[in-house]
Amino acid sequence: MNCSVIKVSGHLITMPRELKALLSVAEEVHRKCQPVAIVPGGSMFADTVLEAQKKAGFSDDVAHWMAVKAMEVYGVLIASHSSIGVEVETIESIKRAFEERLLPIVLPYKIVKQFDELPHTWDATSDSIAILIAGKLGCKRVFLAKLVNGIISEEGFVIREIDSKSLNTLRQSVVDKCVAKAIESYDVEVIVFNALKPHILKEFICKGYTQNTGYTIIKP
Repeated sequence: MNCSVIKVSGHLITMPRELKALLSVAEEVHRKCQPVAIVPGGSMFADTVLEAQKKAGFSDDVAHWMAVKAMEVYGVLIASHSSIGVEVETIESIKRAFEERLLPIVLPYKIVKQFDELPHTWDATSDSIAILIAGKLGCKRVFLAKLVNGIISEEGFVIREIDSKSLNTLRQSVVDKCVAKAIESYDVEVIVFNALKPHILKEFICKGYTQNTGYTIIKP
């Protein structure tokens, strides 16, 4: 399917103007260029799960599913900022939203439960979940909107392009530790871009390239 998945950084919860700007570009891309689905990050809600686990001592298995549920809380907020956003919970409902020209805001718990293919640890976050969802949809690109200009090399430069195997050799905390394996498993290309530069998203999807800076491409 000719579509893309966009994961929205949880940090944008405290930046409503920037969140709306990103969603506005996503809506424009969705209407004019290519269907896109929005996957929420875990935001402060997943952070709360982590803190609760430290205090209460429940298992990583329980924490994993609680954190996926936490993504849904942020998803409800994201949907409230979109004029054409609709909350969806299954692969089929994402496809229906595409057909109806609505912007699917994915509440991922049911999908992740159905395709229980990621580790139940904090190594697999919303980054890897977005890649899983793209794989099940047949989308070939995932855009990870983050508050960084991309993945930084040990020399301090933004890496413009890297493959998934080389990603595993880097010391980085921009994407989760399961992203490289997920890219290989679902055969998708991942673009990490600065959420404060949403024009990058538009140019990549609508033109197929961008001359701007502020991104890293991770290839399978």
